[in-house]
Amino acid sequence: MKTGIQVSSMKPVLTTEAEAKAAFDKMKAMGCQWVQLQWIDPAVSVDFIADCLKETGIRSVSVQDFYETIRQNKEYYIELNAKTGGEWMCVSRVPERLKTRQGLDDYVAELRTFQKELDAYGQKLCFHAVGMDFAPIDGVDPVAYLLENMPELAICVDFYNIRKAGHDPAAYLKRYAGRVCMVHFKDGTVIDGTEQLVPAGQGDTNWTGVAAACADTGVAYGFVEQERWLKDPFECMKEALDWLNGQLA
Repeated sequence: MKTGIQVSSMKPVLTTEAEAKAAFDKMKAMGCQWVQLQWIDPAVSVDFIADCLKETGIRSVSVQDFYETIRQNKEYYIELNAKTGGEWMCVSRVPERLKTRQGLDDYVAELRTFQKELDAYGQKLCFHAVGMDFAPIDGVDPVAYLLENMPELAICVDFYNIRKAGHDPAAYLKRYAGRVCMVHFKDGTVIDGTEQLVPAGQGDTNWTGVAAACADTGVAYGFVEQERWLKDPFECMKEALDWLNGQLA
């Protein structure tokens, strides 16, 4: 499995070209070779992002954002993915407007239509569930329903979110073996009564067997992720990436 960083982890310091350039330079210095792109401020042009990747030698696998955000700005996201060499367009969340049984069927239809649009650009669609997506709708698990009714849809598994939903990370990978194109190593713990995100490997997630399950099920990419921090975000990413690479050694 190739490892890297989900760039959403540095959102507050990705608001200008200077910040973006500094961020990619720091990621290169910590040994990052692969990224998933998310939450770089639109003020930073697509061409500039592509140039940063080229200069650092870092490769993008995917662009990710909320489905509704991508739906409303398709041209931007398709261009960003195309110019940065991404293979996967990763959409997250079940939209509020579609949180009914009929809405889930409509979501499947919308995603199939979007995949047809992406076909013209050689891009593939994957789905990233967040914690709220697992809340039952008329007794149905929306994530399971979506995946069962669109078997061609690939999955980006976020271990933090599936743990919060009550799933065992290794078992979840095995359940959807062959459909998981990438995973997010994200972790959290309770500090002074409040849950905080911490570098992967330093929280409450049971990582036993997860690296082996990734290998056994053929997961191609694993990204560390942490959107909130108690110290420098790049320090957090370095600790998480070093931990992940150590798990795979």
